[in-house]
Amino acid sequence: MKLNYWDDTWPLDVSECPCDAHFVEYLKTRQVAEKTIFHFGSGEHHLLGVENAKLARPNQIVSVTASRKEYDTYIDLAIADPRVANGYKVTFLDIYTLDRRILPMFDYVSLFHLCEFYDATKSSYAPLDDRGLLDLFIERLAVDGRILFYQGSNGWGQGRVLVEDACRAGRLKNDETFLSLLVCRRS
Repeated sequence: MKLNYWDDTWPLDVSECPCDAHFVEYLKTRQVAEKTIFHFGSGEHHLLGVENAKLARPNQIVSVTASRKEYDTYIDLAIADPRVANGYKVTFLDIYTLDRRILPMFDYVSLFHLCEFYDATKSSYAPLDDRGLLDLFIERLAVDGRILFYQGSNGWGQGRVLVEDACRAGRLKNDETFLSLLVCRRS
């Protein structure tokens, strides 16, 4: 068995997947600064990190990717412009192997790719599935924090069910819709 990873990369194509651009716009519109952010799926473009580096008061962002090519692009970006790496850290991993003990509390969490990547057979080594991943980040969400979901993702049909279940259970509350993003907060 080997790690369930993605042997490709995702360039910025807002016509097909605008979620990162919409997240950047959301953060700018709300003047989010000096917050902690977890971002599921960096993309080869690393738009969130690049835009964060332009802020007078940047956020601290942890992003994950399961694409070696996206990770290599981050390394090249950090070498070329180390200011980006001051507030934007990317790690290569299977997100379903995360453990609460190594995660801080986050002010914002983007789970744009919930229910897109987990495979019960390929990920049988991982302690989490998508429900467990959502539960983990609800637990690691600051009291006034927000979790954002991309309503146009390939996994949104299943993801919406998990979010609705969390809302019915009183763990999340639908806060707003911003462009293609559903924004929820802890109940």
